[in-house]
Parts: sequence; structure tokens; C-alpha cells
Amino acid sequence: MEAADWASLSDPELLERRISSLGLRLEGTALEPLIGQLYDELSAKGLVFHPPCHVGDEWFVPVGIPAIFIPFFLVHDRLRELERTMMLEVEGGTPEWFMKLMRHEAGHAYMYAYQLTRRKKWKQCFGQTSREETPDTYRPRPFSRSYVVHLEDWYAQSHPDEDFAETFAVWLTLIGWHAAGAHAGISRRRLRLSQRKAQNVLRAQTQA
Repeated sequence: MEAADWASLSDPELLERRISSLGLRLEGTALEPLIGQLYDELSAKGLVFHPPCHVGDEWFVPVGIPAIFIPFFLVHDRLRELERTMMLEVEGGTPEWFMKLMRHEAGHAYMYAYQLTRRKKWKQCFGQTSREETPDTYRPRPFSRSYVVHLEDWYAQSHPDEDFAETFAVWLTLIGWHAAGAHAGISRRRLRLSQRKAQNVLRAQTQA
């Protein structure tokens, strides 16, 4: 990205600026090839829908909207520096961390794009979803093998939607079921359901 006129501002000055005034975009940044990597992984699984990506204030997929919003502070080195100063870390600040979050958010995007939560099999495996946000606190079972382990803090156990997104993220990069069996914390039943959901998506695409 070209040098921004605000990059030389002090931290207090930069904090006064609106995100919308920074002129941020994903094109031409170090994030663009990583987004392309996600799309390649989806294509390798036979999934043709590539969720559009936008700059947002945090990591999220809006409820009901199949699009991924990437935190603004990842778009520019100066903003990463400010984020680290203010928050002591930069969520998604390494390529590996970024891709883990992108795969997770892609699961949410696919869930909304094809309304997977309406299907009986989905409810049987992941539970009844709701429009309520993921709770700030939950009591995980660290040794449970009913959930995949992808993001930290056993995040799959926080909400049915997160359970699916985490399962989707793990499934996306698995080569075969032998790999699944070797992956700590993997529930084969949930991974197989995720595979069936992907196959249903493919059928929906060919019938469209």
C-alpha cells in the first residue's frame, strides 16, 4: 500500500481519526495473497463460492450476510503498531493466525450463504442456532472429543454456530480421514457432517 498521509501521526492523533477517513483497502496489501490462498483452499474442496472480503472494525461475518470483514488494523503496518500498543497483541497478525481466522469466518459465510442451519441434520449435530451473539463467557470441557480444536479456548464449544465454523475450518485443510484421526480433538462425526454439508452445497450450485 502507498504511504498514507496519516502514517506519521502520533498515537493520540491517529486515535482521533475515523476509520472511514483512512482510505483503507485490501487490494495491494500483504493480505491480498492470503485471501487468495483461502479461495484456493475452497476451490480445492470443490467449493465455488468465495466469500467477498471487506475492511471492518474487527473480525466478523454479519448475521445472515455471507461476507468476511477483516480488521482495519491489519491493513497497514502503522495501524498494526498502534493496535499492539493499545491491545498488547494484533489478532491475526501473522500469516498462520490470519489464515486460521479466515477459515473460521469462511465457515460462517458458507453457513449463511446456503442457510445450512435450517437443515435437520445440522441441528441434530450442532444444536439449535439462534440470532444471539456468541456469549462472552462459557464453560468449556477441555478433554471433550465431541468438538474440534482449531482456535484457542475451545471456541467450538461456545455456540452452535462457532462449532460449525470451527469444524468447517479444520475440514477445509484436511487431506483425508487418516489426517482427521491424527488431529487432536477431532470428532469424526462432526467432520463427516461438514463434508456432507459441502456436498450439499455443490448440489445446490449445480441445480441453480
